[in-house]
Amino acid sequence: LGGLAAAAAGAALNGAPSFIVILVMGVAGMAAGGIWIGTVGALRHYRAVNETISSLLMAYIAIALMNQLVEGPLRDPASLNKPSTKPLAEAYRIGNISGMEVHWGLVIGIVACVLSWVLIEKTRWGFAARIAGGNVKAAQVQGLAVGPLIVGFTALAGGFAGLAGMLEVAAVQGSANASLAAGYGYTGVLVAFLARHNPLAIIPVAFLLGGIDAAGGLIQRRMDLPDATVLVLQGMLFIVILFSETLYGRFKAFNPDLWKRVA
Repeated sequence: LGGLAAAAAGAALNGAPSFIVILVMGVAGMAAGGIWIGTVGALRHYRAVNETISSLLMAYIAIALMNQLVEGPLRDPASLNKPSTKPLAEAYRIGNISGMEVHWGLVIGIVACVLSWVLIEKTRWGFAARIAGGNVKAAQVQGLAVGPLIVGFTALAGGFAGLAGMLEVAAVQGSANASLAAGYGYTGVLVAFLARHNPLAIIPVAFLLGGIDAAGGLIQRRMDLPDATVLVLQGMLFIVILFSETLYGRFKAFNPDLWKRVA
């Protein structure tokens, strides 16, 4: 939905200065994602709906809504075989970093991770959110506004997701179409888990899983393996990390009791 909102904003402001249009596209994408995922936070606090289940269900609704709009009122008449919105003008596209084959979304993503870490670890809002996330009752006893914290931080997370959708449209696709529903959200859940919910650790983990995903086509061609190989590799990585979580702290390199018995 963030990508769709950004594409609609870009089409509506066609002819305006590029800096203003790109800025408005970013704001529109973040607003769409923030409102959508902020609803998940509201359901979590006010109706005790599990956020994992509600976000997955909301994702299906978002995909259906996007397809309806792309194939309906926002469709470009020139898009015949693949329905999409009107393509963005070249002036509104985000190009690659000079001398590299990656676009500026990489830098924006890293900056977003750093800002998220600062917000969570170095501000009182982040401290309050960590308390509310760990124990809601303890946060309420301390007088913290649990509801606004949950809704606000989920909306912020949705805003970052909407910004990613805007970058996908402005830097890769050039328009909003069915390719936006590529399942990046599910990979994002895996990245967040492997990074142990640390925004700074998300950066190397995202590079790792992104590299595995990008190498999928090469693996299929060179080694004649099925297209599900990448999913199997990601699943194995997830299982290994999950298994290590259960074993953490159960074994010690130095056991004093053992040495006492030997002595």
